[in-house]
Amino acid sequence: MIEEIIEKAKKQNKKVYVYAHKFPDGDAISSSCAIVEYLKNKGIEAKYVVSQEIRAYKQVVGNILGTTSVEKDAISLILDTSTVDYAENKLFKSSSPENTYIIDHHEKAKNTICIEDELNIPSKNVIRNSKASSTCEILVNELEENSITPQIANLLTLGLLTDTAKLKFLKRDTLQNLSELLKAGADYENIIGLCNRKNRLMEEVGLAKILLKTQTFQIGDTFGMILPVNNSKVYQLNKEYGIRNPQKKIFKMSDIEKCSFNCILSENVPNRYEAEFRSTSMYGNFNVFELASQFGGGGHYNASGCSFNQSNLGQLMTIIKDQTTKMYSEQGENIPEIERSRYDEELSSIFTKTNRLTKNVTPEILTQVDKMIKNGANYEYTYKKMKSFKTFMLENEILSRISNNKLTERTPSINIYLSQEQLAALMKRYEVKEDDILNVISVFENIDVRKASIILPDGRKSQISADGKIRNCIDMEERCKE
Repeated sequence: MIEEIIEKAKKQNKKVYVYAHKFPDGDAISSSCAIVEYLKNKGIEAKYVVSQEIRAYKQVVGNILGTTSVEKDAISLILDTSTVDYAENKLFKSSSPENTYIIDHHEKAKNTICIEDELNIPSKNVIRNSKASSTCEILVNELEENSITPQIANLLTLGLLTDTAKLKFLKRDTLQNLSELLKAGADYENIIGLCNRKNRLMEEVGLAKILLKTQTFQIGDTFGMILPVNNSKVYQLNKEYGIRNPQKKIFKMSDIEKCSFNCILSENVPNRYEAEFRSTSMYGNFNVFELASQFGGGGHYNASGCSFNQSNLGQLMTIIKDQTTKMYSEQGENIPEIERSRYDEELSSIFTKTNRLTKNVTPEILTQVDKMIKNGANYEYTYKKMKSFKTFMLENEILSRISNNKLTERTPSINIYLSQEQLAALMKRYEVKEDDILNVISVFENIDVRKASIILPDGRKSQISADGKIRNCIDMEERCKE
């Protein structure tokens, strides 16, 4: 398809405009920038068209400025977008169906009119591959191998890593395609380092306060987590903590033991809730794509979303809970007993040597891991660091105790002092011991602070430094053991 676009652009002297979805993520931004770079290298005038400036991932993608006009009947290439409504803008409608092309990795929803159907795009102009982890992964196979420069390889690697949550969720050929990008010159450690950049304390505290409102409900032999964020809370999160589109923070609710379903409902516009759904193959493994499709949304089997024009939040939550429970009873699975094999032990060893595939990763290592998975290694189980729901809530409780005057400091030092009364209340509420509370210091591993401490009434404390090293201290005189 890409070669056809290049040939048509040259023959008819047309520009190529590239589009992606609203709330653009790493895959949308990176795939768009990669294809623009590729087309420019082929002598084609191309541009990624967005309504507003994009500031994310500037270190790799550069400056992306907004635009309000395009040439009529130019060539339009729409990436990572399953419906017209989900597009960041609709300037592609100025192109004829014959001059419009689509590359996407989302499934085609049953109850939703897909973008190619609404625009009457010829089937030869559409690549829809839900077996790929990302649109960037599709492009690995669509672009000429010898024309993938190191810069393009970096862009495609960024999109692949962000859409797989840094390789937490893989599709069948993801690691092999990533291996090809490394061979093409991708600076893997730099890109994964960008993806692993530490989070701002202000945002983490704001999210912690709202996550404490998370509700649970029973689903078969598992449970679901649902977080409603009304418009006033959305406004507060944005104004006080710089958080936009709270539904996109659903990854904060992942890796919880025995949790089969996650949902965030965010009223970004009054009386309109944006919803994100997640499920896991470890618990239940039911199809949230089917759930989202029932409400006009879409996405993937374990990660989807939709919108609701609804003012009654209680009624909306009841609908989602009831439908989720019904679907689980029809297609969900009981919690499996995880059987460890020798491949899991080998996989754990590789994760240790490469710091969970972030350091010293080579094409050969990715190929080795790929073979282990295909031989039956429990990749997702081995990769994840699972925690209980009570630990998750305790982490949010600790973060929410940080005073507001610390939030505007750059890399502050955090000391969380617990009185005897506060300590007793936490132990009772979350059914934990003192050592469990000290161990929650690990929540600061990915937060941009100089150091952080949790200090108990008897002087014992736990401390984490900027380099991620945790120490459990006996008393306030810093007599610590590593």
